[in-house]
Amino acid sequence: MSEPLTLLKYDLEISGFGSQALGHVCLLNLNDQTYPGSDGTSTKGWPTWTTPVMRWAKQQGGITGYAHSASGLQIDPPAASKRLIARRDTTADGQLTREEAAASVLPEKFATIDEDKNGLLSERELTASINRVADQLPNLAVPEMNGVGAMEICVSTSEGVCDFISAMDTPRIQEWNMWYHVLNCGFPLKVSGETDFPCMSSRSVGQGRVYVQLGKTDRLDFSAWCDGLKAGRSYVSDGYAHALEFTVEDKRPGAGDLRLDQPRPVAIRAKVAFATETPLAVAYGGIQPADGKRLVGDTVLLHGPRRDEMVIGGERLIEVIVNGRAIASRNVPADGKLHELTFTVPIERSSWVALRHFPQLHTNPVNVLVADNPIRASRASALWCIETIELLWQNRQMRISAGEREAASAAFQRAIERFRQIAQQAPDDR
Repeated sequence: MSEPLTLLKYDLEISGFGSQALGHVCLLNLNDQTYPGSDGTSTKGWPTWTTPVMRWAKQQGGITGYAHSASGLQIDPPAASKRLIARRDTTADGQLTREEAAASVLPEKFATIDEDKNGLLSERELTASINRVADQLPNLAVPEMNGVGAMEICVSTSEGVCDFISAMDTPRIQEWNMWYHVLNCGFPLKVSGETDFPCMSSRSVGQGRVYVQLGKTDRLDFSAWCDGLKAGRSYVSDGYAHALEFTVEDKRPGAGDLRLDQPRPVAIRAKVAFATETPLAVAYGGIQPADGKRLVGDTVLLHGPRRDEMVIGGERLIEVIVNGRAIASRNVPADGKLHELTFTVPIERSSWVALRHFPQLHTNPVNVLVADNPIRASRASALWCIETIELLWQNRQMRISAGEREAASAAFQRAIERFRQIAQQAPDDR
């Protein structure tokens, strides 16, 4: 009798603990599940912010990331515009001048937001701008930073203790937008799939998945799987879309960087397949909710009546993503067959390159380093990350215990300074 092809491994999702106020974290491949100083059966003695929890997991060889990442990353245009004016309106006239606005990351260029061309940004104009970009990927709208998703990820990634961000379980734009901005700053953050059943995905286990390439193996090994997840030898999908191969020149995701002496085009090859039948639902992209594309991929709410219909056939758009932007694409039939694709794309500076179908599929990236320069794809991304850190601290600092708050403040400030340095090294794309 052959061995089973499925392994079930219990690790930890930190939910209900004090640190959950700054995000639920997933800790994989642990040897010890009891935080030092805790009693192991309750939340007593556990940190009240996520970075020390992740550091403890990493010290024992664990793999770390955030769960249901878009929880708290939603965009509230009226609230975001009010915050922006309250923070930067030095003249207290309820509007922003060019000089005042220059201190913040704007959702669009000043001239685009300034609809009446009076040289001032009103709350109405800012709200309209944020509402427009909330349906775009990537975007520079600053989220609310008030949930239990990937809240502290910019801090823990900067501190070197976060391996992945989970996706495929909450609205796709918010999940991938956070990931893209961190990648644009040169951090090696990977993406993983997840199903938080039954809290976030109520219909079935396996709503969001990660497929890790293990190569030829005689038996499934959880530690080897975790190593592949950490390295990014994987892609995420909803189970109805697959990228069985993806290479940039000779490099696969998780197999090291592609190094170029100077800018030049690179060859990309992929093998993809899409199921002949896909559920007709917001979670799979078959229905766009009334509130816009920003909710596509959500598994928490149905955004309409429950349906059992399937989308039969059709085509799916495969895109090559460089530094968060789609620069090449191809339509592929959803016929259950493997389709081979080739692209040639220009690489002008050190960049990350990935393959996606929105909202069903994303590979981990291949980093392409030009003249050994680090990836510094976007000054706006670095400044956006700073604003999310500062807003999170404003929202949640009092939920960190008094005895831990000084260390947390120092870590937050280190992360802000790191992103400021990256912003200075990156091109001005605002």
